[in-house]
Amino acid sequence: MSKNSTSGLKFARQARVRRPRGSLTREAVVEAALAVVDAEGVAALSMPRLARQLDAGVMTLYRYVQSKQELLDAVAMRAIADVRIEAAESRDALGTLAGWGRGMRRVLLAHPGVAEVMARRAVVGPGIFRGVEALLARLQPDGFEGEPALRAVYTVLIYTLGFTIWEVARVHAQPAVVYAAQWREGFARLEPGQFPHVEAVLSELGTLASETQFEFGLRALVRGLRESVGPAGEPPS
Repeated sequence: MSKNSTSGLKFARQARVRRPRGSLTREAVVEAALAVVDAEGVAALSMPRLARQLDAGVMTLYRYVQSKQELLDAVAMRAIADVRIEAAESRDALGTLAGWGRGMRRVLLAHPGVAEVMARRAVVGPGIFRGVEALLARLQPDGFEGEPALRAVYTVLIYTLGFTIWEVARVHAQPAVVYAAQWREGFARLEPGQFPHVEAVLSELGTLASETQFEFGLRALVRGLRESVGPAGEPPS
């Protein structure tokens, strides 16, 4: 590289304009962090990386979040704030629980890094309390109250979170056709006639990480929750 080129690069670095003091907000920091996680994954998120994203100094970020751990919690809460339940799904407790599971899956598929954060950390904060409060209020008129209602909400959450992590690894990190081919190719290496019951459903094995499978499990789950709580919110005798 020539001396002139080196001087030019040095000048470009010096000329880079930092964000004006006071122009950031906590919301902007969290949005930028979510963008980094979406584009590059959780492992790529660091205070220096985020500072470059925002054209700000690293120490400036600590005015808005005290640590990377706090930032990860805020990113998760920001993403799940977008969870929506369709009006047609919220006519009763079971519809609300199923609709919330579907809405959570949509958000986690859009932000797979957030699913990783939620699986690894206990995300606790005002946004979580607001979400749980809203769900409990929706469930109460249909007989889901108190501890059973809370456990029902988290049963759906844990199922949805686990399923989404399963789904992303199989049919989003790679094409769905590759996942289906893995089943077929693995079965083709076996002795013919060894597993006749599996052979009868071989074409379905490639759909185990799909919306169809998610819905099958979700419907079974919420029906079981109704049976566990009982029609009036009491455990069945």
